[in-house]
Amino acid sequence: MKVRNTVGLIGAGGVNRSFLARMPALLESLGPVKGSSLRVSRRIANGFRTGVGVSDYAALQGCELIWMFGPENTLDRITAELAAKVRLEGKMVVLCEVMRDSLWPGPLRTASVRVATLNCIPESGERTFVAEGHPAVVIELRKLLALDGRKLIELRPAAKILYLSGVHLGAHLLTPWIAGAVESFRAAGFSRSQAAHTVQTLGARALGAYAKAGAKAWNQADAESLRKAIEAGMETIRLADQRLAALYADSMKRLPQAFSTTPDGKKQSKAASLRAW
Repeated sequence: MKVRNTVGLIGAGGVNRSFLARMPALLESLGPVKGSSLRVSRRIANGFRTGVGVSDYAALQGCELIWMFGPENTLDRITAELAAKVRLEGKMVVLCEVMRDSLWPGPLRTASVRVATLNCIPESGERTFVAEGHPAVVIELRKLLALDGRKLIELRPAAKILYLSGVHLGAHLLTPWIAGAVESFRAAGFSRSQAAHTVQTLGARALGAYAKAGAKAWNQADAESLRKAIEAGMETIRLADQRLAALYADSMKRLPQAFSTTPDGKKQSKAASLRAW
């Protein structure tokens, strides 16, 4: 399958270092490239070793598919400038590595553009991507990524915020708990490397159990045993490190919310309770 040869790019903010620079199937079909100036446009095209740097958005009029990559806070301005110079109705636009989804209000929605967003899943080695938006654009993205041996996961409509929640929880918001575990081991006498290795092993085991059994990997007996253990040692932990004690206590407050009952007293499924949490 050949990718359509009427592909344009609007780029800024490190586009030459993005995953777009390592997508042969896309680069093979790249035509006009628009940056903040003609000099920048040519620099982007030269960095990609393909495409033609242009000075005006009007050069994108013949493109059926337009890619956009740039800082989030520039999108409203760029899309307004594009809509002012190009008749966009029916065209396909791909917004790369943005936090917002394809439903955000703006010039593209007003112009009846078929919009999709594309994000590379962190730590996937640029092999797995997520996309959401107009079905026709998602189909094009799936075909294009397949040409380079990449995988595309399609998000449910209006669910991109849930995907980003997963990224933030898995990549960033776990850090305080990881740090707490490491520092607990260190306070008990472990070296930093020993503590980090132990936490990595325990974390991998817990993740493996959850991946295999889902919420069934946890049960009420586990929660009760953990609660008793934490309560028994809380005073000692508080004397050693109040921040660690606070983290411990906060975790215990959240456990009943995630693995207990509904407000009417009925037993709540673990999956449902996790969603509510």
